[in-house]
Amino acid sequence: MMQDVLERFFAAESNVYLILQLKDEQETADVRFESFARLEQMGKTPNPDHYEAVYFANTPAYFYGMSNVEALEELYLTFNLRRPEGFRGHSLSVSDVVVLNREGQTGAFYVDRIGFKELPGFLEQMKEAARPQKSVTAQVKQTKETTPRVKTKKHKERDAR
Repeated sequence: MMQDVLERFFAAESNVYLILQLKDEQETADVRFESFARLEQMGKTPNPDHYEAVYFANTPAYFYGMSNVEALEELYLTFNLRRPEGFRGHSLSVSDVVVLNREGQTGAFYVDRIGFKELPGFLEQMKEAARPQKSVTAQVKQTKETTPRVKTKKHKERDAR
């Protein structure tokens, strides 16, 4: 699911957004709902691998002409007061990430205690994570195809017959 949503987001030319929320896992328990300042105190940064996409949509037409800050504030209100159909997460909260693609300009923004914190490099990490990984079977097959065969004495005797 996440892979599909990320592919759709990165394939979109512009005017889309993505809401990411931390996966409900033991690994994220200590950072869930924490401010960006608290993350820094803990020596941590938001890790794209710890997030899942909970909503993806086209940017509403009335966003045109708004600054990113205004658009983010509007999304905050939307996902707290009038959640759209198909949204499958909790209300937009501290530690969530909103990813915008507006007029081809992309950015990832951490929902902080007050306002939003831009996350430089987060999108690049997301793109890397979204790249299809080779399955173990494909890796083994490729290794077999590219590894030269070593003939043992038994193989040489069999081939000589």
